[in-house]
Amino acid sequence: MSQFGNYRKFLMNRVSATLPVVEFIENCVVSENEIAKHSFHKIMVHHWTENEVKLFEVMSDYFGASFIPVDFSKQNIISTFYTSSLTLILKIIKLDFLFPYCRNMYNLDVLFNDKVSSNIFEEKITIDDIVNGVVSSRFNEHFELNLSNFCNDPVFLQKKIYFYNITLLSYFKILMIRMGRDTRILNLSNNNLSQIPLNILNFFIKGELIGVNLSDNNIPSLNELQRISSKIEKLWVEGNPLCENLCAMSYIKQVLQKFPRLIELDGIKLNEHDLMLPFHKNFSVMPDKKTKMIVEKFVSLYFSHYDSKSRRKIDMFYDLNAQMTLSTSFSDGEESEACEMHSRNMLNPVKRELILNNKRHYKSRAAVVSVLSQLPNSVHDLSSFNIDVLKHESNCLILIIDGIFKEVNKMKERFIQFRRTFIFSIFNMHSISHYHIVNEMFSMSLALPDLVKNYFQTPLRNLTQLKLINPDQEDKDIICTAFMHYTNLKKPEAETRLLKHEWDLRDALKEFTVDCKSDKISSDKFMTAEISDIPPSEYEID
Repeated sequence: MSQFGNYRKFLMNRVSATLPVVEFIENCVVSENEIAKHSFHKIMVHHWTENEVKLFEVMSDYFGASFIPVDFSKQNIISTFYTSSLTLILKIIKLDFLFPYCRNMYNLDVLFNDKVSSNIFEEKITIDDIVNGVVSSRFNEHFELNLSNFCNDPVFLQKKIYFYNITLLSYFKILMIRMGRDTRILNLSNNNLSQIPLNILNFFIKGELIGVNLSDNNIPSLNELQRISSKIEKLWVEGNPLCENLCAMSYIKQVLQKFPRLIELDGIKLNEHDLMLPFHKNFSVMPDKKTKMIVEKFVSLYFSHYDSKSRRKIDMFYDLNAQMTLSTSFSDGEESEACEMHSRNMLNPVKRELILNNKRHYKSRAAVVSVLSQLPNSVHDLSSFNIDVLKHESNCLILIIDGIFKEVNKMKERFIQFRRTFIFSIFNMHSISHYHIVNEMFSMSLALPDLVKNYFQTPLRNLTQLKLINPDQEDKDIICTAFMHYTNLKKPEAETRLLKHEWDLRDALKEFTVDCKSDKISSDKFMTAEISDIPPSEYEID
């Protein structure tokens, strides 16, 4: 300990960094000297012209040492910062106090043991203690570790700590192992990530992790979205460049290929009602984040219940005194009996006048739900929806949805174009906002053929199956390769069996198992040992 004090404010350079000094520092590293953890060394860089983050990245890469800089400043030709990393000091000494960048050599000096932690942070505390405290405070009762915008945590800013890259967390191994054991949701949003930080996620994937939030980063394409675990059920990737040029169906399909057990994407459920599409591309004018979340949740839930056979659960969306009008534009013979009985037909003035006189205006939740329940069964194509939020204030939300649905209770399918205007009242109870429909205007007409051809083209994914929906050749090759590996069948036989089961891997494997037990498959259908060695990394299926 006294020897460490002998090097107080010791200026290190090529001349002064003698062998005894180096041996002393090495002994401190090996013994994990407690005083060394509280000692900070001033790094002085000559003629550095770029910003501080670039300096930290270049030095870390060249010296092969991770460090967390503190109190960076720049005066005249000297850039300075503090570090407690003795490993970095040793690397600087051994590499002759120089490092290269862009064809220039930059000169370093080190003022060893210049300050202690109480001088730097106004309390006796180590960098490790501070990082441990920040990370632990971001773990909540829902088993979510919220590392969003981690590098700009207020504690780091207040103490002038430059946690310049979130991947530095991977060097806090004991902390990460401890947090990885219990974390179920890991939030890595707003961290300027260009790819998934596997060096951090490796601490979590062997634990209870089921959800990862990568939203609002800089991930350029789905190619950088490596699958990190087969257990992932919830994923957020919105707000990344990878979302910009993909249609909703392609986006969801490609994400599901990498995360086959996903049940929630960008906060939208993928549930027993089939695919609930994120609507971020369907708003005419993008609402604020809170409004968008509320509308997406309502649309997903409402239309999944509306398309069920009974529609009995839609009553929970309506206020007790809800009102509704129903308008149609069908010519004679096109209108269903239920529509004719309950709607105003805008193409037939005589009939419209009769209905107006009869005041077809429904004025209670029971009346509204009763009318809607009598309309033909339907299936909506959620990708056809255009959504407009006209108003969202503390006590009112006005929402207009245009889209396409098809009636499914007739021998011949009919495609209907609709517009539904919902007016919600909002009331708060115990800090929770409750939204109830108080007014609805529902209009419908036959959809034009040119409009219909753009929708209902891609079947929705049934999440209980391992089935390829409308597969392209690449999809077929991947599932066929997997099937060949599990069964050792030759490719023609494998393709025949998969085609028979509409590319459902699970059903094809079930039939194969039964046929094997019954000895129904001839030996010439199987591959020989020489041609059956398929690399597992190319076909991994959960």
